[in-house]
Amino acid sequence: MDRREEFRATFLETAGGPLREGVGLAQFSNFRIGGPADFFFEARAEEDLRRAVAVAAREKFPFYVIGGGFNILFDDEGYRGLMIRNRAEGIQYGEGRLSALSGTSLFLLLQDVLDRGLAGLEFLAGIPGTVGGAVCGNAGAFGQSIGELLEEAVLLAPNGGERVLGREDLGFGYRRSFLQRDRAVVLRAVLRASPGDPKASDNTVKDYLEKRRAKHPPWGTACAGSFFKNPCAPGGERVAAGRLLEQAGARGMTVGGAAVYEGHCNFIINTGRARSGDVLLLARKLKERVFAMSGVRLEEEVVYLPATASML
Repeated sequence: MDRREEFRATFLETAGGPLREGVGLAQFSNFRIGGPADFFFEARAEEDLRRAVAVAAREKFPFYVIGGGFNILFDDEGYRGLMIRNRAEGIQYGEGRLSALSGTSLFLLLQDVLDRGLAGLEFLAGIPGTVGGAVCGNAGAFGQSIGELLEEAVLLAPNGGERVLGREDLGFGYRRSFLQRDRAVVLRAVLRASPGDPKASDNTVKDYLEKRRAKHPPWGTACAGSFFKNPCAPGGERVAAGRLLEQAGARGMTVGGAAVYEGHCNFIINTGRARSGDVLLLARKLKERVFAMSGVRLEEEVVYLPATASML
């Protein structure tokens, strides 16, 4: 029995649940790119996520946890290990705060908060993905980010241990947190939520959505959102990556099936036949152009996951 078969038997015995093999990852990425994963498991409850991570870590078998698949580029070769899709959803409310499971979609979270007459999360309007991914990357828009609202996060270490960390311990910055290096998995996030004016919140959400519609690719376009982070100028202020790209002549650039979106140069789209190599090569060319023009080095916001990556 080879290692894959041993892991399969151990996983089914210990974690239970359906374990699928050879699942194409393109269907789980908004880029619609990605080859097959050796194993694929959907965690539909918090305990499912705990067990799956614990088994993979104990067996030293490569694994990776994904959420909504909106900010990731999978390898054409797929993934050599266990891909865990976090579908654990749920929200509980307390006095001035809420606790959301990490697989909860941001759309569901915002809608539920607004339905309860709470305010403070309106900036999440139109941001795809899940709570766990948003905390990990400190997602935000319109001058706000989720890290500012987070009170604490419950994290799952690869060895199965849990820890609770506050906002100050997570190293939040512009589109980053220490979780991107630590490899811990977010289980739950506790966020501030206060009573608000439902009409004002509704108007704010509509305004944010309209601003997104004006410059973002239409919903359903195969892309992973803003590809590059907005860099810092010498004075410390953020400069729009899209503007730098446009000034560098990015509009209309293509590599294979990957293309710069005509409406906003900080979006790389899959025109229908792109491979991960096309996207990576186009991104490299874009970075070279911007650096040659301005001396600014762009940094990717989209995560590329090589076939051999692991959270171990």
